[in-house]
Amino acid sequence: MNYGMIAMALIAAGMGVAVLLRTPERLKPAFSQTLAQGGNMVLRIPLALFVAAVIGRLVPTHAIGPAIGEDSGWRGILLATVFGAFVPGGPTVTFPLALTVWQMGAGRPQIVAFLASWSIFAVHRVLSYELPMMGSRFVMIRLAASWYLPPLAGALARLLIELMPA
Repeated sequence: MNYGMIAMALIAAGMGVAVLLRTPERLKPAFSQTLAQGGNMVLRIPLALFVAAVIGRLVPTHAIGPAIGEDSGWRGILLATVFGAFVPGGPTVTFPLALTVWQMGAGRPQIVAFLASWSIFAVHRVLSYELPMMGSRFVMIRLAASWYLPPLAGALARLLIELMPA
């Protein structure tokens, strides 16, 4: 168990106690909602981890370093930005995939750019939700206003890594 899990457990316990003390009748529905959402996650997380592991076996490790490794510089940051935009799925797919690619030799700035791009540009979400709901004018304005953020995040990560060595 790591510090993040301990913190999450303490926060959950504290919030549970707060609900129990203030409005005990709301605790049972909260548990029901947790079980309903957790039931979906019980299947999704192992499947996502398996997909990430399989991708790790399909993509040759020696191809990752030169393309998006720590020393690939701007080219790697831009490539990771493009790659991140086209990764379908939610965090249960994307984070295990990012971890696998990182373990295969991707650089930290490149992973930052990848995750920022996935968060901002996810093409599947733009086409499925944003464009039909918000309209093309809004989508174009949002993309024009945010296109530089993933490469900038990667560049800032690189700078921070240099300023704060491990």
